[in-house]
Amino acid sequence: MSNLNLFSELSRKIFHDLINPASAALNGIELLKYSLNEKEKHIINDETFQLLEKSIGKITAQIKFFRFCYSDPTIHQYEDTPINNLDSIINDYIYFTKHKIGHRNDLKNLNNKYALILCNTILIFLNLLPFEAEIHYELIDEDALVIRIENPTGKINSEILKDLTLENSHNTVNIQVRYLQELARIYEIDKKVISHANTDISITFSNRA
Repeated sequence: MSNLNLFSELSRKIFHDLINPASAALNGIELLKYSLNEKEKHIINDETFQLLEKSIGKITAQIKFFRFCYSDPTIHQYEDTPINNLDSIINDYIYFTKHKIGHRNDLKNLNNKYALILCNTILIFLNLLPFEAEIHYELIDEDALVIRIENPTGKINSEILKDLTLENSHNTVNIQVRYLQELARIYEIDKKVISHANTDISITFSNRA
């Protein structure tokens, strides 16, 4: 078993154990809201209750997103992920960040290896950008993906950007970038990074010729 597969096996078990109590807590909050009578409805507007609801929603979204990011990279790589399901996982996670995300495509499904590449790249972008920015991704076809950042402030984590441009994972410092590089390697996907003054950055992933 490779180190990547071993990590995925371990993380899948951890996230499985975490998602059950998190989902139960979120369902409990929803059940409580619907069971309150009219005299008790003011509880929903209480700042403490809203903070609790937001915190549980955030951790649930994070676990679901991470569980997908680190799912087995080899067993399901030739299967398809429905775009609607992928959007739900990504949007629920992005909702609790300061960034925005959008996409343009006509596909109903995305090859699972590109779905994993996309989510892991988004995870890197959220660490790359210290201030609010917009992330756009476009599915050229089933075998090509472009992810672009509109970063109006130009503020960026230069060390992570440097790692993103590297091809040799042995020289990569950021562990998340290194994981992405390993995914691209086992999927035989090429990565091309273009940066314009740190305000417009694009990454193109495509099947290796």
